[in-house]
Order: sequence, then structure tokens, then C-alpha cells
Amino acid sequence: MSPVSFPWGRLLGAACLSLALSLPAALHAQEAEDFTRNQETHRIRVLTLDGPIRLDGVPDEPFWATADSATAFWMKSPLVKPDASPTTAVRLATDGEYLYVAAWCRELEPVNVQTLRRDASYWRGDGIGIVLDPVNQRTFAYFFGVNPYGTQMDGLILGVNEEVGEEWDGRFFAETKQEPGLWTAEMAIPLRSLRFPADQQVWGVNFVRNVINRNEVHTWAPVPIQFGSAEINYTGQMLWDKSPAQSTSNVALIPYTLAGLQKEPTAAKPLQEKLAVGLDARIGLASSLNLDLTLNPDFSQAEIDEQPVNLTRFSIRLPERRTFFLENRDVFTNFGTSTIQPFFSRRIGLDDQGRSVPILFGARLSGNAAPDTRVGLLNMQTLAQDGTEAQNFSAIAVHQQVLSRSIIRALVTNRQAFGEGEFRRDDYGRTAGLEAVYQSPDGKFDAWGKYHHSFREGVTGKNGTYSAGVALRKRRFGLYSELSGAGENFYADMGFIQRIENFNAATGEIERLGFHHIYNELTWNTYPEQSRLFNRHWASLVNFTVWNPDGSLNETNHSLEYSWFFKDRRFLQVFSGISQVNLLFPAGFVRGGEPLPIGSYTYAQGGAFFDTDRRKTWYFSAGMEGGQFYNGHSFAARGGVSYRVQPYGSLSLNASWNRVALPQPYGSADILNLTTRLDITFTRALFWTTFFQYNTQVQVFNINSRFQWRFAPLSDLFLVYTDSYTTPDGIFRDRSRTIVLKLNYWWSL
Repeated sequence: MSPVSFPWGRLLGAACLSLALSLPAALHAQEAEDFTRNQETHRIRVLTLDGPIRLDGVPDEPFWATADSATAFWMKSPLVKPDASPTTAVRLATDGEYLYVAAWCRELEPVNVQTLRRDASYWRGDGIGIVLDPVNQRTFAYFFGVNPYGTQMDGLILGVNEEVGEEWDGRFFAETKQEPGLWTAEMAIPLRSLRFPADQQVWGVNFVRNVINRNEVHTWAPVPIQFGSAEINYTGQMLWDKSPAQSTSNVALIPYTLAGLQKEPTAAKPLQEKLAVGLDARIGLASSLNLDLTLNPDFSQAEIDEQPVNLTRFSIRLPERRTFFLENRDVFTNFGTSTIQPFFSRRIGLDDQGRSVPILFGARLSGNAAPDTRVGLLNMQTLAQDGTEAQNFSAIAVHQQVLSRSIIRALVTNRQAFGEGEFRRDDYGRTAGLEAVYQSPDGKFDAWGKYHHSFREGVTGKNGTYSAGVALRKRRFGLYSELSGAGENFYADMGFIQRIENFNAATGEIERLGFHHIYNELTWNTYPEQSRLFNRHWASLVNFTVWNPDGSLNETNHSLEYSWFFKDRRFLQVFSGISQVNLLFPAGFVRGGEPLPIGSYTYAQGGAFFDTDRRKTWYFSAGMEGGQFYNGHSFAARGGVSYRVQPYGSLSLNASWNRVALPQPYGSADILNLTTRLDITFTRALFWTTFFQYNTQVQVFNINSRFQWRFAPLSDLFLVYTDSYTTPDGIFRDRSRTIVLKLNYWWSL
């Protein structure tokens, strides 16, 4: 992993120089706010009721007048300051089964929301939400929110400065009522759906309100401007008269049935019937530990992948869209770096082209085994297909909190072939790793060290990957610096490693090469209080450099960006960069052209991007960039237009055109990428989404249309139509076509 010939002195010198240049500014950057005492200054008591309340969106029951009220909200964005006008009030109550949230939101301007679809675009519209940290350890929290039309949003917050993960769906109830100058909300959150230790009478809590027409966000307990509005490090206290009782039973069964027709050009039959049934189960084993089981899962209702234009030498990581792998995914995915991930769930049940591989069964255990210990266990079994043997995928993850906010975590993964009734002892791929992350009590400083090792039959040496770095988040100044690398024999059969595999365009083979990589980013933020134009503008200076195992330069890039966020929510960014690439293998960028030869290439590019106010009925975006590209030139232009009818639907059209012009015989090409999305929300329970894409680089035309009826909480009927064509030379050729009707029902025991 660490060749003797590698010049560690030069690498460490570069890292030290970067830190030496950046740390003085960090040390002199002053913080305007200190909200570490929020739990002493912001406390609210939960009113205990004798019975349930009527949930109609109008909190007019007499007992609400006797409950503690959270009214002294702070403005969180665009500036952090006390909000002099008492426009928001929130009160809490419980009957032992539910936590009730009542909110009064005064606003003279009309409300503005994006959609009636649950979770979608919540942060770009008006809304009121509650952050709940039942353990009050500032490491894990729930978020429940509702907009003025009663559309729900919920998710998990998993660490400092983390956004709300919307993949988690909790079962809760919400209703709202709109009146001139006021909208009110009531939420009922089942305590059985939350995880909390016994005898926990003090929870962390905060309330977040979006006032989108005034371009403001308000929080009850103040949060520093460099953190997200749902930040869990700065919650107040929620006090229970009596610790809520833990649920003795929390089991849900989610069976599904599916019927459909499928046409594959290579299939013997022109049309094939598709019938399937399956079952998911969610079992609460303890107050903070869940077991999820799945039998014959189906993900036909998930959106198809959007194919991006790729002008790099490496594969692009596409996002995970399957619900089973999204919930609690941080337990397994918060390892490695952005380009070195030992766990990547798309390696399970999908092939390299994104096509489904049948999964027979799966199990996942995740949650808190103890207040300071979070665990994850995963096992999935796929079926044999197209001459490929069945595979078993397993992962074990443990996160142990130490000190006040720091974490030591470990991950083990195993991929093993399964055939003829037994595991193949010589066909496996395993990794094991340990990571330590220090985080300061206020969440403004991080430091980490990570190491993972892979195991494969007949492979030894150069099979590790490492990472070490620091991050600083001040009000005006930000720093991120990370040194990482991987050996050429590091195999992550359940992960994603971007740089090890290099495609040799001359031979058509994959060449494996280890690397050492340093990434530095400095940011400077300005919040002009007196400006009539801007809420914020900031500069970002980025450098990354990659060395080969022998210490020779592989690639380096220096870039500078400057961005402006206007008071009317327009956005403008300009950027420039210069790169040097030493090609070790011939690389092709243009279909039909010869590969670029091995050698050194230096080139510079620049561009700009502009986005209009997305609160409006019509909004637009446009951008362009270009300049030198290896031994030629490139230019890209992109733009989009969207129209929406609040809150029932939107239609968006986006296009990008890329021109790559290399000297002969390396070729030139024009790449067109067109996407269209129609999103209609008839009601809070009835949705229709249609997506079109035409991409000339990968030569595909895709259609995906999905109708969804949520006829009961977390229970759905889907009708999904997918059509996909190959388009060589602009000629449409049928690739596959599917129509599926799927029904699933959430049954709580």
C-alpha cells in the first residue's frame, strides 16, 4: 500500500503548505453567535391530556391555552437575529399514545408551496416542522413537517450539519387550515414510531418555519448561519411530566402483489407476462432497534436512472433510488470518501448497466443497540441470471460514540458466489475497515482517519485504502482538507472506487492503478446586511492533486468560483479552472475517433451559471462553460424552463449541448441531452409523474410514467409504464417496454 519509492515528504509538504496558508484566516475568523446554551434558554413542557384530541388543523380546544408556547423565534436565514415580530407559535401535548404539535403561522402574503406530494420540495415552500432528538445526545433526530396544504414531510437527521434524509417514512398524521393572514397546523406523531430509551424525560427539540415569499427561515432555538436550519447541535429542551411509555409491539407487514407485461427485443416471446408477490416486514426489536425483512422484493415503482453526460475518464456514480436500501443507509454508507466507498448499495440487485438482478430475500438490522452504539447488519441473496451465479451480500457496521460528539466505527463487507447449494470458497470479495472521527462539541471542527483493507482469493499486497483530513466551519470561513489513496489491488465488490480502474481505449481492457490524492477547499462567505441585492455571496478555492504510486504526477486541478445568492432568490455563479493531466493510458472521448495518446496535457476552462426565482410560475436556468480540452477545445451550453401551477403540478424542459473538438484523427462530436418531466399532484394522495430523456452520448431514449394512489397511510397502488429505445445514428430501435400494476399495503400489528 505504501511503496518505499513514494515521496511522502513532498506530499506532506504540500498538505502542510495548504494548511499553513489557510489556518491563519481560520483562527482570525470571528463567530458572531454563540448558541451553545440553547438548552438552558429554550425549554418547553409537554402538556399531558386525559384523552385524544380532534385532528382537524384548527387547534381551538381550550386546553391549548394552558400549554407552554414557543413564540420567541429567531430568524435563521438570510441573517441570524432575533425575530421581533411574534409571527409563529407552537405548543405541545400528549395523551400517552401520540405527541401532538399545534402551530399558528401568521403571514400577510399568500402561501407558496411547490407540490402536494409527500416529502417533495418541502424546503422550497412554506412549512412548519419539528426536530426531535429523543436521546438528547445530538447525534440522531427525527424531523416532521407540514405545509399549509397539509402535505407531510418527514425524515432522519444523522449527525452535525447533515440535511434531513427524506428516505425514511414514519407514520404520522397532519391537518392544516388556511385563513386570511393566518394558517394553522396540527400534527399527531405516534410515540410507537419513535425510538427512545426508557425514563428519558428530556428530549432535544427545535421548531423550523419556512416563510418562502419573504425568503426567510425561522427557528425557535437559534442556529448559526453556517449550519442547516434542522441542525441537531443547537436544539432546546422538551420536558415531559412523565417519561413516555415505550411501545411493547411495533410490527408492520407490507405485502405486495404485481402484474404486468414486458417486451424485450432479445426475448424468444414478443410479450411476456409478469406476475409476482412479495412481503416486507418491519419489526421493532427494542426501543431503538429495527429489523427489516424482505422476501422477493420488487422495485418496479422506482424511477429510472437519468443518464448524465460524462466527459471524464471514469465511471459516474448514479444515485440509489430503491426504498429498501435508502432507509437507514447512513449506517453503511458513512464510510470512506466521496470517491472511495467500501459500501455502495447499487452493487446489490443491479448489474453494471443498471438492469435488475432478481433478489430472493434480504434482512437488515439497524438502530441503537445502546444509547451510544449504533449498529447495522445486512444480508441479501440474489438469484443466478444470464450465466452469472447467485450472489450473497453481507455487511456489518458498528458506530460507537466517544467523548461528547466523536465516533469510532467499523465496517465489514462480504460478497460470495453461491451455486449448486453451497458457497463458492474461491469466489468472494471482502473488505474490513476502521474509522475514527473527532468532532468538537460545537460541531465546527472535524478531524478523521480511516483505513480499509480488501481480501480476495490469490490477491495480496497493495490492497488497502486510507483517508485523513480536517474540516472547519466558521461563520465566514470554511476549510476542508483531505489526503486519501488506494492500492491497485483494493477490490470493493460491494463498493464504488472511481480511480483504480482505468480504461485503456487502445486495447479495450481495464488497467488497475493505485493512487494518492489530496483535496483542499477554502470558502469565504459574506452576509451583507445593508445590501439591496444580495443575501449572501461567497468565494471558493479548490485544489486537488493525484499522484501515481511511484510519486509521479497523475492529475492536478485548480479552480476558483464566486457565487451570488440574490434577495429575490436568483442565483449567479462564475468559475474558472486550469488542469494538468498526464495520461498513462490512451483515452477516447469521441465515438469513431482515435484515442488520445499517452502524454501530458494542460488546459484551462471557465464558465457561468444563472438561475431565476423558483418561487415564480415560470422560472429559467442557463449556463455555459468552455475552453481548452486536452489537445483540443470543448464548449457546453445548458438551459431549462419550468412552469408550475401551485400546488398541483409542474412541467420542466431541460437541454444541454456539448461540443468536443479534438484535432484529427481524434475526432469531434456534438452531444445532445434532452429531459422533460411532468409532475402532477391531483390531491395529497394522487400523483402522476412522467419523465422523458434523449441522450446522444449513450444513445438512449427513455420514457418512464408513474401513477400513484396512496389510498391509506404508507399504502400505495402504482401503475408504471417504461419504454426504452437505443438510438444509434439517430434511429430509434426498440430495446424494452414494460407496464406494471403494483399494490402494497401497510398493515400494523
